[in-house]
Amino acid sequence: MFIKNKNFPFIFALILTDCIVFILSFLVAFYFRFHILHPAIIYSFDKYFILSLFLIPVWILFTNFFIGYRLFYISKFDLFIKITKTAFCFIIFILALIFIIKNDFSRLLIFFMTINLIFFTLIFRYIFKRLSAYVIYKLNIRNNLLVIGKNVRKYKKIFNNYYINKVFYYPYQAETGNIEKLKFLSIKKNIKEIIITNYSIKDEEFLSLCDWAQTNDIDIKILPNEVQMTKDKIILDDTLGIPVILLISNPVRDVDYFLKRILDIIFSAFLLIILSPLFVIIAICIKAESKGSVFFKHLRVGFNKKEFYCYKFRSMVDNADKKTNTLTENSLQQNKVFLKLEDDSRVTKIGKFIRKYSIDELPQLFNVLKGEMSLVGPRPIVKWELEQIRNHYHNYSYKKMFKVLPGVTGLWQVSGRSLLNDEKRLELEIFYVDNWSLSLDIKILLKTIIVVIFHKGAY
Repeated sequence: MFIKNKNFPFIFALILTDCIVFILSFLVAFYFRFHILHPAIIYSFDKYFILSLFLIPVWILFTNFFIGYRLFYISKFDLFIKITKTAFCFIIFILALIFIIKNDFSRLLIFFMTINLIFFTLIFRYIFKRLSAYVIYKLNIRNNLLVIGKNVRKYKKIFNNYYINKVFYYPYQAETGNIEKLKFLSIKKNIKEIIITNYSIKDEEFLSLCDWAQTNDIDIKILPNEVQMTKDKIILDDTLGIPVILLISNPVRDVDYFLKRILDIIFSAFLLIILSPLFVIIAICIKAESKGSVFFKHLRVGFNKKEFYCYKFRSMVDNADKKTNTLTENSLQQNKVFLKLEDDSRVTKIGKFIRKYSIDELPQLFNVLKGEMSLVGPRPIVKWELEQIRNHYHNYSYKKMFKVLPGVTGLWQVSGRSLLNDEKRLELEIFYVDNWSLSLDIKILLKTIIVVIFHKGAY
């Protein structure tokens, strides 16, 4: 949402703010690097300052691409994720540029500047939001919106989240009999945007309304109904020569996938290093209690329905697989999709402990490094479970689970785990794919820590 015909001063001010943030981030990083950390090093301020001036428009372009200058409302957490993503891509660009020009610039300075950019951008954008809200309120230049359709009140909270909007509601369906009344109301209230939630007018009448709106400098937006029910991401695609609606069932694409994969590699490698002493202790305990391998690998179905071996610490007696067929048959008879028993006689004493705190899942970090899994994603399922899903759920939405890498943790694990029924688990897995974002991944990872500590639903 933005202020039509009045937004340019705010956009210009926001761009200027980002320029100031960049210069401030550079100066603070430079002072810390060469005056506090290593004051004895000989440096050339001019060389670094010229590079920083050259990089200002690059930073603005990156910010415009990843964050944008038209959106005035965004939650603090989502803004932090967007800024972090921007800074991450920006530092990759700088390092690549330094490599190409083969100049001896301080990598440590670049690292400090990136941290500063995240910190100062978050603070300055928050301040800018508060100041712009105050100015908009005082000058009374809010954007007047008219929302049309039945049950429009349910959208009130959503539209009122944008502090620049002043929302009016017309709780009737847009149809032939009230078009003139709609036009009169729009002129009277100085409406700049009309949002139609449902309508039943002929195409020629609707096109006539659009022509009238364009003449009066009014934007018309339509809230989709049937399309919205697909729960897929929607973008406009003009590759065919005309604008068409493209439904994306897999939001983890292109740059987003690259960032998710890089973070998976970094964090899984880091966790494997710091948790290596714990791995040794668990291995000794497993071997001391029962014979057999320390690790257990199980065939699972993952990305694009490709099978892979999922690694775990062995939490059952040796050759426990021989009893699995009987348990699977019992599960099928009870119409259970997923095999998960609360009191499983095959589980060892150390197995109960590591399951309670999800320690048995840690070897899956190797699967993450190999690219077979992600830190966050739908739970990898067993082949016979897939057959059960096909038999019980006929809307085919479950197929979305195989559009992304399965995860060590996920929305199901932090929402109750085994306390949830099969249908709820599938709903959560599909919801994750439909609504994926880096911020959602981080929220799930943070919540995983709490769930592991209190081990709710773990057995």
